[in-house]
Amino acid sequence: MKLRDLIGTAAASLWRNKGRTLLTVLATLIGAFTIALTLGIRVGVNSYISKQVDNVGEKDQLMVYADTPSGSASDKPQKYDPAVSSTASTQMLTTKQLNTIAKVKGVAKVTPMKSFTAEYIQGASKQKYAITATDGQGTHVDMAQGLQASGQAYTVDLNKAYVKALGYSNAKAALGHTVHIVAANQATNRRQVLRAKIVGVRNASIVDGGQVVFSPGLIDAINRVNNAGLPSSVKNQYYNVLATVSHPTKRNLSRIQAALTKKGMASSTFTDEVGSIHQTINAVTGGLTMFGAIALLAAAFGIINTLYMSVRDRTREIGLMKALGLSRGKIFASFSLEAALIGLLGAGCGCGLALLASGLVNKAATSSFLKGMTGFTLIQFSASNTLGILALITVIAVLAGTLPAIRASRLVPISALRYE
Repeated sequence: MKLRDLIGTAAASLWRNKGRTLLTVLATLIGAFTIALTLGIRVGVNSYISKQVDNVGEKDQLMVYADTPSGSASDKPQKYDPAVSSTASTQMLTTKQLNTIAKVKGVAKVTPMKSFTAEYIQGASKQKYAITATDGQGTHVDMAQGLQASGQAYTVDLNKAYVKALGYSNAKAALGHTVHIVAANQATNRRQVLRAKIVGVRNASIVDGGQVVFSPGLIDAINRVNNAGLPSSVKNQYYNVLATVSHPTKRNLSRIQAALTKKGMASSTFTDEVGSIHQTINAVTGGLTMFGAIALLAAAFGIINTLYMSVRDRTREIGLMKALGLSRGKIFASFSLEAALIGLLGAGCGCGLALLASGLVNKAATSSFLKGMTGFTLIQFSASNTLGILALITVIAVLAGTLPAIRASRLVPISALRYE
């Protein structure tokens, strides 16, 4: 009997008891559907994060900040340090510390991230809107239109929400227009109007919330307005600084981080920031995948039961085939193929159903909670994952069918032919 004949026999045998076979396939389908869908979510979310990781920082950069001791009730009392404000919850980096960072071997450039506060922004609509912006230095902002705000010119990248609020019909129409940004002095509350040009409109981002981006020149100007008249000890303090590493190998980054730690400063790398996001997503989807694994376990027992009953129902047939010269190996192969067909059919239908469901879910997500997040497809399927699911479930099915297949292959022809 050739392989094609064995497959045909196995397929025909399965449909002798359609109800029993369909229930077993259904259990396998549920497991495959759950696993395929959760892996699709993992691929979709991680793919979007990978597109957004440039918003965290370059691979050759370290974000350096003061190593602030936690102030929880369980901690031991901290010794008083006159260099640290007693009311500040976050320590600041000083000019002296910036020089210390610059002297660390391997650090090519140190860029302070200046703090700044703008009161409001006003555009074509003349309506004033509160504004919270971010510094685009060291990042590549995902742009919908135009260019990233950079350099010493007073420029700004709006997000899509501000485009309509400020009175522009669409992102393209906003480019080139001038907006008024008002900043206030911390000491006198005196306000100053700064004129900035809209050079770009950014896409939404899960990394920094898709905030408006100001150019370094505009940030410097706002910072000067905020801090005019304040003591130099207050002016020259920074929440964090960006350190560019000349040779950003993993070994060099670790060495520089260790050196900064010894000097009382903490730091995080591009990999730290992105890795933590990926780990969270993988942990959540991994937990959901367990539900699919439980369904597959139930399906495995279903396959064992189905094939044992098939062996019982076909005992005389098996005896006749063995009496006619069919070997134990081919009997074993026939039942193993039945198990494989159940697994393959369930896995194929489960993956197909997951693919159909993903289209509906993605459409609903894009029009609801993912609205405005350009390029975010919640569920994505990769060929490797789909083939992996098909192969894994087929192997599990074959393993589950091993015991019934062994029993069938060991039947004694004479005893089997007498079976009633």
